[in-house]
Amino acid sequence: MQETDNYNEYKLSVREWIVFLGGVFAIGAAVSYTFFDSLLLGILLGIPVVFLLRKTWKKKKAEKRKHLFKRQFLNAVTLLGDYLKSGYSVENAVERSVRELEELWGEQSDVVREWRRMAAGLRTARTVEELFRDLGDRSGIEEVRTFSELFGIVKRSGGQLSSVVQNTASRLTEAFQVEEQIRIATASRRFEQRIMSAMPPAVILYVRFGSPELLVPLYTTGFGRVMMTVCLLLYAGAIWLAGRILKIRI
Repeated sequence: MQETDNYNEYKLSVREWIVFLGGVFAIGAAVSYTFFDSLLLGILLGIPVVFLLRKTWKKKKAEKRKHLFKRQFLNAVTLLGDYLKSGYSVENAVERSVRELEELWGEQSDVVREWRRMAAGLRTARTVEELFRDLGDRSGIEEVRTFSELFGIVKRSGGQLSSVVQNTASRLTEAFQVEEQIRIATASRRFEQRIMSAMPPAVILYVRFGSPELLVPLYTTGFGRVMMTVCLLLYAGAIWLAGRILKIRI
Protein backbone atom coordinates (compact mmCIF):
# COMPACT_ATOMS: atom_id res chain seq x y z
CA MET A 1 0.00 0.00 0.00
CA GLN A 2 1.46 3.33 -1.04
CA GLU A 3 0.37 6.30 0.97
CA THR A 4 1.02 10.02 1.16
CA ASP A 5 1.74 12.17 4.19
CA ASN A 6 -1.64 13.84 3.69
CA TYR A 7 -4.25 11.48 5.11
CA ASN A 8 -6.99 13.09 3.00
CA GLU A 9 -5.27 11.73 -0.09
CA TYR A 10 -4.56 8.14 -1.02
CA LYS A 11 -2.22 6.72 -3.62
CA LEU A 12 -3.30 3.31 -4.85
CA SER A 13 -0.65 0.63 -5.07
CA VAL A 14 -0.27 -1.58 -8.16
CA ARG A 15 -2.10 -4.41 -6.39
CA GLU A 16 -4.98 -2.11 -5.42
CA TRP A 17 -5.22 -0.81 -8.99
CA ILE A 18 -5.45 -4.40 -10.26
CA VAL A 19 -8.18 -5.23 -7.73
CA PHE A 20 -10.09 -2.05 -8.58
CA LEU A 21 -9.89 -2.49 -12.36
CA GLY A 22 -10.67 -6.19 -12.14
CA GLY A 23 -13.68 -5.52 -9.93
CA VAL A 24 -15.08 -2.79 -12.18
CA PHE A 25 -14.79 -4.81 -15.38
CA ALA A 26 -16.05 -8.02 -13.74
CA ILE A 27 -19.13 -6.28 -12.33
CA GLY A 28 -19.65 -4.43 -15.61
CA ALA A 29 -19.52 -7.67 -17.57
CA ALA A 30 -21.90 -9.40 -15.14
CA VAL A 31 -24.42 -6.53 -15.25
CA SER A 32 -24.20 -6.29 -19.03
CA TYR A 33 -24.74 -10.03 -19.43
CA THR A 34 -27.69 -9.98 -17.02
CA PHE A 35 -29.52 -6.98 -18.44
CA PHE A 36 -28.39 -6.91 -22.09
CA ASP A 37 -27.12 -10.42 -22.87
CA SER A 38 -23.71 -9.02 -23.86
CA LEU A 39 -20.32 -9.32 -22.17
CA LEU A 40 -18.57 -6.97 -24.60
CA LEU A 41 -20.90 -4.09 -23.77
CA GLY A 42 -20.02 -4.39 -20.08
CA ILE A 43 -16.30 -4.23 -20.83
CA LEU A 44 -16.77 -1.15 -23.01
CA LEU A 45 -18.94 0.57 -20.41
CA GLY A 46 -16.38 -0.30 -17.75
CA ILE A 47 -13.87 2.16 -19.23
CA PRO A 48 -15.82 5.37 -18.36
CA VAL A 49 -16.95 3.80 -15.07
CA VAL A 50 -13.28 3.44 -14.04
CA PHE A 51 -12.78 7.20 -14.39
CA LEU A 52 -16.06 7.95 -12.61
CA LEU A 53 -15.43 5.68 -9.63
CA ARG A 54 -11.68 6.18 -9.26
CA LYS A 55 -12.03 9.17 -6.90
CA THR A 56 -14.77 7.45 -4.91
CA TRP A 57 -12.62 4.34 -4.46
CA LYS A 58 -9.61 6.40 -3.36
CA LYS A 59 -11.79 8.39 -0.96
CA LYS A 60 -13.10 5.20 0.64
CA LYS A 61 -9.56 3.88 1.02
CA ALA A 62 -8.49 7.19 2.60
CA GLU A 63 -11.42 7.07 5.04
CA LYS A 64 -10.55 3.50 5.99
CA ARG A 65 -6.94 4.51 6.55
CA LYS A 66 -7.98 7.46 8.74
CA HIS A 67 -10.29 5.27 10.80
CA LEU A 68 -7.43 2.85 11.48
CA PHE A 69 -5.06 5.70 12.28
CA LYS A 70 -7.57 7.08 14.77
CA ARG A 71 -7.39 3.78 16.68
CA GLN A 72 -3.60 3.80 16.49
CA PHE A 73 -3.40 7.42 17.62
CA LEU A 74 -5.59 6.62 20.63
CA ASN A 75 -3.12 3.91 21.70
CA ALA A 76 -0.19 6.25 21.15
CA VAL A 77 -1.72 9.05 23.21
CA THR A 78 -2.56 6.63 26.04
CA LEU A 79 1.04 5.39 26.11
CA LEU A 80 2.32 8.96 25.99
CA GLY A 81 0.17 9.91 28.97
CA ASP A 82 1.38 6.90 30.97
CA TYR A 83 5.03 7.75 30.37
CA LEU A 84 4.50 11.42 31.22
CA LYS A 85 2.75 10.41 34.43
CA SER A 86 5.76 8.23 35.29
CA GLY A 87 8.01 11.30 35.12
CA TYR A 88 9.48 10.97 31.63
CA SER A 89 10.06 14.05 29.53
CA VAL A 90 8.05 14.47 26.33
CA GLU A 91 11.08 13.53 24.23
CA ASN A 92 11.74 10.30 26.15
CA ALA A 93 8.03 9.49 26.31
CA VAL A 94 7.77 9.68 22.52
CA GLU A 95 10.92 7.56 22.06
CA ARG A 96 9.70 4.84 24.42
CA SER A 97 6.20 4.87 22.91
CA VAL A 98 7.65 3.97 19.52
CA ARG A 99 8.87 0.59 20.76
CA GLU A 100 5.52 -0.41 22.21
CA LEU A 101 3.62 0.85 19.19
CA GLU A 102 5.81 -1.31 16.96
CA GLU A 103 4.72 -4.36 18.96
CA LEU A 104 1.05 -3.33 18.82
CA TRP A 105 0.72 -2.22 15.20
CA GLY A 106 3.87 -3.27 13.36
CA GLU A 107 6.86 -1.33 12.12
CA GLN A 108 5.15 -0.24 8.88
CA SER A 109 2.02 1.19 10.52
CA ASP A 110 1.12 4.85 10.15
CA VAL A 111 1.32 5.61 13.86
CA VAL A 112 4.83 4.16 14.17
CA ARG A 113 5.95 6.12 11.14
CA GLU A 114 4.50 9.33 12.59
CA TRP A 115 5.96 8.73 16.06
CA ARG A 116 9.37 8.03 14.54
CA ARG A 117 9.11 11.26 12.58
CA MET A 118 8.17 13.07 15.77
CA ALA A 119 11.10 11.58 17.66
CA ALA A 120 13.49 12.56 14.86
CA GLY A 121 12.04 16.08 14.82
CA LEU A 122 12.58 16.46 18.57
CA ARG A 123 16.22 15.43 18.14
CA THR A 124 16.67 18.25 15.59
CA ALA A 125 15.33 20.87 18.03
CA ARG A 126 11.81 21.11 16.60
CA THR A 127 9.19 21.77 19.25
CA VAL A 128 6.71 19.08 20.18
CA GLU A 129 3.87 21.58 19.72
CA GLU A 130 4.94 22.18 16.13
CA LEU A 131 5.19 18.46 15.42
CA PHE A 132 1.75 17.70 16.86
CA ARG A 133 0.21 20.65 15.02
CA ASP A 134 1.70 19.40 11.75
CA LEU A 135 0.29 15.92 12.37
CA GLY A 136 -3.14 17.37 13.21
CA ASP A 137 -3.20 19.36 9.97
CA ARG A 138 -2.13 16.42 7.79
CA SER A 139 -4.33 13.83 9.42
CA GLY A 140 -7.66 15.39 8.47
CA ILE A 141 -9.06 13.84 11.68
CA GLU A 142 -10.88 16.20 14.01
CA GLU A 143 -9.89 14.35 17.18
CA VAL A 144 -6.20 14.42 16.25
CA ARG A 145 -6.37 18.11 15.37
CA THR A 146 -8.16 18.96 18.62
CA PHE A 147 -5.65 17.02 20.70
CA SER A 148 -2.74 18.70 18.91
CA GLU A 149 -4.12 22.18 19.58
CA LEU A 150 -4.86 21.39 23.23
CA PHE A 151 -1.43 19.83 23.71
CA GLY A 152 0.25 22.93 22.30
CA ILE A 153 -1.75 25.28 24.54
CA VAL A 154 -0.95 23.30 27.71
CA LYS A 155 2.75 22.94 26.77
CA ARG A 156 3.15 26.67 26.18
CA SER A 157 1.29 27.60 29.36
CA GLY A 158 3.32 25.21 31.52
CA GLY A 159 0.31 23.12 32.59
CA GLN A 160 0.25 19.52 33.76
CA LEU A 161 0.82 17.67 30.52
CA SER A 162 0.39 14.18 31.98
CA SER A 163 -3.10 14.83 33.40
CA VAL A 164 -4.24 16.69 30.28
CA VAL A 165 -3.00 13.93 27.97
CA GLN A 166 -4.62 11.21 30.08
CA ASN A 167 -7.95 13.05 30.31
CA THR A 168 -7.92 13.69 26.58
CA ALA A 169 -7.08 10.05 25.89
CA SER A 170 -10.01 9.00 28.09
CA ARG A 171 -12.39 11.26 26.16
CA LEU A 172 -11.04 10.02 22.83
CA THR A 173 -11.60 6.45 24.01
CA GLU A 174 -15.22 7.18 24.90
CA ALA A 175 -15.86 8.90 21.55
CA PHE A 176 -14.25 6.03 19.65
CA GLN A 177 -16.29 3.45 21.56
CA VAL A 178 -19.50 5.28 20.66
CA GLU A 179 -18.42 5.33 17.01
CA GLU A 180 -17.69 1.61 17.07
CA GLN A 181 -21.06 0.87 18.68
CA ILE A 182 -22.81 2.77 15.90
CA ARG A 183 -20.84 0.84 13.28
CA ILE A 184 -21.74 -2.47 14.92
CA ALA A 185 -25.41 -1.48 15.22
CA THR A 186 -25.62 -0.67 11.51
CA ALA A 187 -23.52 -3.61 10.31
CA SER A 188 -26.53 -5.94 10.04
CA ARG A 189 -28.44 -3.32 8.03
CA ARG A 190 -25.53 -2.92 5.63
CA PHE A 191 -25.37 -6.69 5.21
CA GLU A 192 -29.11 -6.84 4.53
CA GLN A 193 -28.72 -4.06 1.98
CA ARG A 194 -26.06 -6.06 0.13
CA ILE A 195 -28.31 -9.14 0.09
CA MET A 196 -31.27 -7.14 -1.22
CA SER A 197 -29.08 -5.51 -3.87
CA ALA A 198 -28.06 -8.92 -5.16
CA MET A 199 -31.63 -10.24 -5.41
CA PRO A 200 -32.83 -8.58 -8.69
CA PRO A 201 -29.90 -9.86 -10.81
CA ALA A 202 -30.16 -13.23 -9.07
CA VAL A 203 -33.84 -13.53 -10.02
CA ILE A 204 -33.13 -12.59 -13.63
CA LEU A 205 -30.29 -15.11 -13.87
CA TYR A 206 -32.48 -17.78 -12.29
CA VAL A 207 -35.16 -17.21 -14.93
CA ARG A 208 -32.54 -17.09 -17.71
CA PHE A 209 -31.15 -20.49 -16.83
CA GLY A 210 -34.48 -22.03 -15.81
CA SER A 211 -36.77 -20.72 -18.58
CA PRO A 212 -34.62 -18.69 -21.02
CA GLU A 213 -37.42 -18.39 -23.58
CA LEU A 214 -39.34 -16.07 -21.24
CA LEU A 215 -36.67 -13.37 -21.47
CA VAL A 216 -35.88 -13.60 -25.17
CA PRO A 217 -38.15 -10.62 -26.08
CA LEU A 218 -36.33 -8.43 -23.54
CA TYR A 219 -32.99 -9.03 -25.27
CA THR A 220 -34.06 -9.11 -28.92
CA THR A 221 -36.65 -6.34 -29.34
CA GLY A 222 -36.28 -2.58 -29.13
CA PHE A 223 -38.99 -2.25 -26.48
CA GLY A 224 -37.39 -5.01 -24.43
CA ARG A 225 -33.98 -3.32 -24.50
CA VAL A 226 -35.55 -0.02 -23.42
CA MET A 227 -37.32 -1.75 -20.55
CA MET A 228 -34.13 -3.46 -19.40
CA THR A 229 -32.27 -0.13 -19.56
CA VAL A 230 -34.96 1.50 -17.42
CA CYS A 231 -34.81 -1.41 -14.95
CA LEU A 232 -31.02 -1.09 -14.74
CA LEU A 233 -31.25 2.65 -14.05
CA LEU A 234 -33.87 2.10 -11.36
CA TYR A 235 -31.75 -0.67 -9.87
CA ALA A 236 -28.63 1.54 -9.79
CA GLY A 237 -30.66 4.39 -8.27
CA ALA A 238 -32.01 2.10 -5.54
CA ILE A 239 -28.49 0.94 -4.63
CA TRP A 240 -27.27 4.55 -4.48
CA LEU A 241 -30.21 5.62 -2.32
CA ALA A 242 -29.74 2.68 0.07
CA GLY A 243 -26.07 3.57 0.42
CA ARG A 244 -26.94 7.18 1.24
CA ILE A 245 -29.47 6.10 3.87
CA LEU A 246 -26.98 3.81 5.60
CA LYS A 247 -24.12 6.27 5.43
CA ILE A 248 -23.84 7.75 8.91
CA ARG A 249 -21.39 10.57 9.51
CA ILE A 250 -20.06 10.47 13.02
